[in-house]
Amino acid sequence: MKALMLVVAAVSLAGCTAAVKNAERVADADPAKVAHCTFVKDVTGSSVFGGDRGLAGEGIAKAKEQAREEAAKAGATDIVWEDVSSPDISSVSGKAYRCSAH
Repeated sequence: MKALMLVVAAVSLAGCTAAVKNAERVADADPAKVAHCTFVKDVTGSSVFGGDRGLAGEGIAKAKEQAREEAAKAGATDIVWEDVSSPDISSVSGKAYRCSAH
């Protein structure tokens, strides 16, 4: 039973690592950079680390990571951020694009 639990944990971690690696391939972009790219979808992310806790930077980074993972799963290569806020809960939204120049 213990061996089975270890195998399940290892497989779960492998999936998380792949998602993070794919998310790292999604680049920040501006509208001019994606002008000739294909729109994929709107993406969002959020984190409980908000500005009032002194962790706004970390919260926004986590929220962007979540949005990048969503974009990567959809096959996007770039994100144009639309809204980035960190009042109580950090949240981001953006438009994900697939560009052939990557």
